[in-house]
Amino acid sequence: MKINLENTIREFKLFAGSLKYLDGQKLISFAFQFEKSGQLKPFDKLNEIYDDIFLLRTPNNKLSIAGINSAINFQPANANNFSSVTQNYNYWKKNFINNWSKANVPFICCSAKFDPNNSSSLWNDFDPLRIYIPEFLLVFQGDKSVGYYNFIFDDKIKIDFISKKLSAYLQKFTERKTESPDSIDVKASFQSKLNDDTITSWNDIFLKALTALKKGDLDKLVLSRAFSFNIKNQINWDSLIQKLNKRFTDCYLFFIKKNDSIFFGSSPEMFLKVSENIAEVESVAGSAARGKGIGSDYELEKFLQSSEKNHQEHLFVSDFITNVLIKYSNNVRVIEEKQIRKLDNIQHLLTRISAELNFKENLFELIDSLFPTPAVCGVPKEKAINLIRKIETHDRGLYSGLVGIIDFDGNCEFAVTIRSALFKDNQVTAFAGAGLVKDSDPQEEFLETKLKLNTVLSLFTDENKS
Repeated sequence: MKINLENTIREFKLFAGSLKYLDGQKLISFAFQFEKSGQLKPFDKLNEIYDDIFLLRTPNNKLSIAGINSAINFQPANANNFSSVTQNYNYWKKNFINNWSKANVPFICCSAKFDPNNSSSLWNDFDPLRIYIPEFLLVFQGDKSVGYYNFIFDDKIKIDFISKKLSAYLQKFTERKTESPDSIDVKASFQSKLNDDTITSWNDIFLKALTALKKGDLDKLVLSRAFSFNIKNQINWDSLIQKLNKRFTDCYLFFIKKNDSIFFGSSPEMFLKVSENIAEVESVAGSAARGKGIGSDYELEKFLQSSEKNHQEHLFVSDFITNVLIKYSNNVRVIEEKQIRKLDNIQHLLTRISAELNFKENLFELIDSLFPTPAVCGVPKEKAINLIRKIETHDRGLYSGLVGIIDFDGNCEFAVTIRSALFKDNQVTAFAGAGLVKDSDPQEEFLETKLKLNTVLSLFTDENKS
């Protein structure tokens, strides 16, 4: 990226000069334009400097957001639902000053764990819920590239101090050298172990789940498993993220770093998108592999379309979403029903549902009502979560949680954080799940999780299979 440092700092000082007349604390956002050179990368070099990084790309690179550090957190201490931030959100919305145009900017970054009541040392770098504004933010949308410097201002803050912080950020980004084109072929390696997450351990929790399903306690349950391995050489994050983006262009790409932990992945599932009071939610449930050729791929697609088990699983998710949206809208409609979404290595049943919201002020309440959907949890929701807590031996953390962005006008876009992994202490833990109904087969569901794990595992070289 190319930034005119001198002009940007001069413009900032002119803007900041007007702030000295303000009363009380204010949330300030200074926007500046820059020239984008090449693809936005996940700061492989800056990764060595900063412990707080947020990267999100929406499908087909329509919008990319990259944030560094935190200007302000909206969530109260020990917050575990989105509604808890309503008061802080409204307060800072009223005390917000910027130099923007009238265009809305989704500059509030969000992440949420699947189960905020489940906590383990593996995930202790991440809060159960985090809703915050980065201190330094880059937004790429279409041919526009805009940076934002965000901070809290009061009569104790010196303009020279905040100017120097902005200058330091700008220098770090403009000094960054472009990686060699060959770096995209770099893969970290590991050695898999034969006793890692075997079919035996899967069958054990599967039978417990199936008992509850056949008793009628649950209509659907999503079980997940974790696969961990140690990395033998350094990960080239530029290379890894570029590979994910190239292979799964029509998915959400995310990279979240906090302290020494990195959570990353590429999700095909939109959780919620609200634009000008119109909400869209995707029901993504029911899966089949991709074929090696056109003929076999078509046969697998026909199987998915005719599979009673997959349609039943999908229907539970779609009905849940529709029933929630009806509480917030008098106009709920299905845009696309049971379409096939084809990804590089898997295909899914997809239904897209739209709703005109009655009150956009209910955004956080709507998110809490929808999350987690039966696509990653089960039906009924509370019973499914309680059973998952009892029978899964790992903490899902941010896996099957949420990542997304919000603005101050009630617009948002969230993805469900599936097809993902955690990197910590030189170890990668990848996660995958499968939706179970009472007629599910343990072998088939296990194979489905292997297929989904490939999204992450294909980024690394397994030396035992080389």
